[in-house]
Amino acid sequence: MTSPQDATPGIDIDQALARVGGNRALLHAVLGTFHESYQGLNERLHRLAEADDWESLRVLCHTLKGSSANVGAMRLSHSAGEVESQIKKGYLPVPAVLLHECLAAWDELSPTVAKLLASTEQQETYCVTATELVLRLAKLLTLIDTDLAAADSEFLALRQAQVPEKFQSDFSLFIKQFDAFDMPGAKVSLNRMLGRTSDE
Repeated sequence: MTSPQDATPGIDIDQALARVGGNRALLHAVLGTFHESYQGLNERLHRLAEADDWESLRVLCHTLKGSSANVGAMRLSHSAGEVESQIKKGYLPVPAVLLHECLAAWDELSPTVAKLLASTEQQETYCVTATELVLRLAKLLTLIDTDLAAADSEFLALRQAQVPEKFQSDFSLFIKQFDAFDMPGAKVSLNRMLGRTSDE
């Protein structure tokens, strides 16, 4: 008998669906954003390791750990967490075997996600009201300072949403800033959408 994991190597679809409350349209949006956000991951990992840029590698693996868990990709989440842990403990350089496992997990997962996205019919639009958006943006603003992995997961779930027109310009700018890891700029945009200055 074929299990869901056998049919979708690298990802537990049941777990991923559970994380979004069984909303397949939202899962499709989250998977699409996740896959787009981590294109070129192999090159980024190699480049940061070769440059001994351990802090940037730690941040990348920290967000990757949370984002992967959010889509049910536990092998990748675990391997990214192992790399992050080595750096936090000061065990440098990171053993090549850990980097290779992280790369192998991504290589297993990436075609699975691409296949899922290609085989999924166009999904219904995921819309948020102004009230819901403000509540989620306020939560995201707090998470950026306290838990970047959780912030990344919330961002992935929110970025494909259709937001009210008055937020669209700032929301588009915020997405670009968050994607570029420009957290100071992203916080300014969040505060602007929340109707207060970044100094408050």
